[in-house]
Amino acid sequence: MADTRDPIARLKDKIERSGWGTSVDETMSFVQPELVSVYSLWRARADRAGALPRREDLDLRSLKPYLEHLSVAERVEIAPGKSDYRLRLQGSFLGEVFGHHTGKLLGEVVSSELAERWTTIYDALLEMKRPLRLQGTYRQETMEHLIAESLAVPLGNGDAPPVSVLAATYYRSRYKDEA
Repeated sequence: MADTRDPIARLKDKIERSGWGTSVDETMSFVQPELVSVYSLWRARADRAGALPRREDLDLRSLKPYLEHLSVAERVEIAPGKSDYRLRLQGSFLGEVFGHHTGKLLGEVVSSELAERWTTIYDALLEMKRPLRLQGTYRQETMEHLIAESLAVPLGNGDAPPVSVLAATYYRSRYKDEA
C-alpha cells in the first residue's frame, strides 16, 4: 500500500491498481528532445521566479516551437468536493488527435477512463508542485500503436495554490524499431 502522505506514491499506486498503462518518472529522463527543451524552459522560469512559473511567465515566443503539442488545463470545482479540468489551451496536433476542445471540460470530451486518469495525475501534480514525466499507451483502436511521452508541470497562481497544468505530449510508434 502506498504511503498516503506521498502524492507520487499514491499516484503510482492508483495507476497500478487501475491498470492505466501509464508510468510516472520523476527523473525527467525524456526520449523526445522537445520535452527536454520545454522542461529546461520551465525550469529556468521557475529558478528565475524562485517559485512555480505562472502561465504568463512562459511567453508564446519561447513556446512557439512546441505549441502544437501543448495543453493547459485548469482545475475547476464542478460540485462540492469534485473537480474537473477545463482545457484553456490545446495545441493543433493534440486537437487533430483528440478533437478540438479548447474551453471544454475533460469530462465532457474524453472517455470517463481518460478523464479519471488525467484528473488523478493532474491533481497529484498540483499537490506536489513539481513536474513529472509520464509515458503511456491508449486502448483506443486508432491509437493502440502509439506511446505517448509527456511532460506535465504545475503553473503558479500567485500566493494561492496552483490550479493549472501545462503539458507537452509527443507520440511515437511502439513498432518503430521493428522492421
